[in-house]
Amino acid sequence: MGRAARAEDCIPTCLGAKPRRYMRRSEARGKNPMRLLGVHPGPLMYTKIFLRLEPLGLELVAQAARRAGHQVELIDLQVEDHRAYFRRLARSRPDVVAFSCNYLANVPENVDLAKATKARFPNVFICVGGHSASFTAAAIIAHGNGAIDCVLKGEGEAAMPLLLEAVAGGRDLLTVPGIVTAEGEGPPAVFVH
Repeated sequence: MGRAARAEDCIPTCLGAKPRRYMRRSEARGKNPMRLLGVHPGPLMYTKIFLRLEPLGLELVAQAARRAGHQVELIDLQVEDHRAYFRRLARSRPDVVAFSCNYLANVPENVDLAKATKARFPNVFICVGGHSASFTAAAIIAHGNGAIDCVLKGEGEAAMPLLLEAVAGGRDLLTVPGIVTAEGEGPPAVFVH
């Protein structure tokens, strides 16, 4: 329980995932691999009932990024705390932090963590994705006050590798399908087939 999960530890084998070691930057199929930290927010609390869910969506996004040659780590704040998150940031120095936002109740925690992350690590690229983020993208960007670089609408498995490629290559982010930034929106989201 004292460590953040690696993506290959989290992908269910029923989805056909095979555990692999992390790729080094020099191994990533001729591309400029990025270091991605996927963050699943803390448990939701409705009155006295805690709702804890496996971060399957984030695990699938992590697998898609790994298959595209990027280094991926996950941290689940349902079992880890914010101190563990900041220790992980300091140790692994990710290029991109991706927050999962499947419920509106996750928005305040994600926004607060994004702001604190950007204050400590101003060069990290921060994105938010997930079901609720897809429907509240502009509001999330606004509440982030510059700390959230983008929201990815739609299925993250399709969009995350494209976002990582754009960030690594310094390309215009508004070419990424499903992206919302303070500057505008990209093309419509794409889906996994």
